[in-house]
This record gives sequence, C-alpha cells and structure tokens, in this order.
Amino acid sequence: MACINDIPYEILLKGGSPKQCEEFIQKECDEVYHVKGGYKIRGVLLRGGDSIPIGVKGNDLMFQFIKPCSGLFILRIPDAQDEIEKLRNAMK
Repeated sequence: MACINDIPYEILLKGGSPKQCEEFIQKECDEVYHVKGGYKIRGVLLRGGDSIPIGVKGNDLMFQFIKPCSGLFILRIPDAQDEIEKLRNAMK
C-alpha cells in the first residue's frame, strides 16, 4: 500500500469538520463524487464512512483525507488525469 507522503500534494484545508470539508469541495470543484471508505487514490486508502467527497477541478483532484492523530484535511493532487478517469469510470 502506498503512503500519502509518496504523492505530491498540497494541503488546502486542515483540521476541518466533515461538513466543512464537504462544503469546501462543493464550492471549489467543477465535479464532485462520493466514494466509500476503502477507495484508493494512487494506492492510498481513503478512510471514512460511506460518503467521502472527491472533487475535480481541471486536471486536479481534491479530496478529504484523514491523517491519523491529525484530523481531516483537504488535499489537492495536481495533474491527476489518470485518477480522474478512474473515478469517473467507477461512478458510471
């Protein structure tokens, strides 16, 4: 399993509540999808319940990520067209 630190990312929000993370992604992204906990982005497992928001803005992917002992974050992975296509196909 991959580690989030092995992927280039930018922190857009840290320490947010689930509602704040959802609202941030809804506001900032052109497309928003919801996946279940266990979904993987570049091999990194997303933790959470049945509705983890993932947003697409251009070629960037923004998503809610739980860092153990640190809380909720919104991360942005630039140039993630491969993951965007995987997400779109999974949601069909």
